[in-house]
Amino acid sequence: MFYFPVSTVAVLVTIGLLASLAIVARLVLLYRRGNQGGIRRMLAIFIPLWALGLAVAVLPASPQPDPSIPSGTFNWVPFLAHRERDLGIELVANLGLFVPLGLMLAFYWRTHAVAKTTLVALAASCSIEVTQLLMMNNRAADITDIITNTSGAFLAACLGWILCRVFPPVPEQAPLEAAASGLSWP
Repeated sequence: MFYFPVSTVAVLVTIGLLASLAIVARLVLLYRRGNQGGIRRMLAIFIPLWALGLAVAVLPASPQPDPSIPSGTFNWVPFLAHRERDLGIELVANLGLFVPLGLMLAFYWRTHAVAKTTLVALAASCSIEVTQLLMMNNRAADITDIITNTSGAFLAACLGWILCRVFPPVPEQAPLEAAASGLSWP
């Protein structure tokens, strides 16, 4: 299995976030045009790619066990490992891991997008942590990861919801109506 050190994961998350900005720009354009089919097609491609990248980043074995949490156990104390060592990069990476999902799903659901996205992120994050626990691959299952992953998706879904309100769909005019509107008398 592959192993990526924390710094590499941070770089990968940064690349993912930059790619997400480009995807969100395209989603905003499709949303403004009212092109739900285009949004669905984009998400059908990019959500599985995000999931694959996430699996590569979080599921491989660690070469050495996490010293703060014994392998094969679940840490129920939030931010326990972060008290024993400086894991600021890891916290930011965990927040960033679910930002692309939160942004993308905010454009998919028309109602209750933030709540639905947060629940999907919570379920996915719990699944990852349980998988890490059951695999016993020197990875620590930790409630902090669930909190930070879900928070990242929640914040991104809020941002996506705001973008949908700031850039509402523009009604399409017929070509003759658009031309006539430019020639109308005051």
